Amino acid sequence: MPKPSPLTIDPLEKNAELLSDLALHTADVTRKLCGVDPEKAVEVGQAVADLMADLWGGQLIYFPKGMIRTLSKRDREIYAKFDGSNQGALAKEFNMSIQWVYRIVKLMRAEELARRQHGLFDGSIGT
Repeated sequence: MPKPSPLTIDPLEKNAELLSDLALHTADVTRKLCGVDPEKAVEVGQAVADLMADLWGGQLIYFPKGMIRTLSKRDREIYAKFDGSNQGALAKEFNMSIQWVYRIVKLMRAEELARRQHGLFDGSIGT
């Protein structure tokens, strides 16, 4: 019988699908970034998944996508340099169209506004 891959964790063992995925991805990243052997990486992945289950088990968890995390360094640099009238210079500097500069600025502004804006039901009304 062939030996299972060291980065395979049985989801029926004790983890729900989310925790199994977390364990697998953590193991994979640990192996790739830290040079850890596959068996040890699986141990780390399982330990992280177990910790998350202990800390947050039973809670509803939402993972925001957050544009700011996925925007490239280049996009953040364009936004930081944008002064409202230099879109042509930025387009030339970053080798893109003026429309693309506007799109990046629009996305960055939307993310910044979302971070600063309070929700309607944030508990601050009437206190």
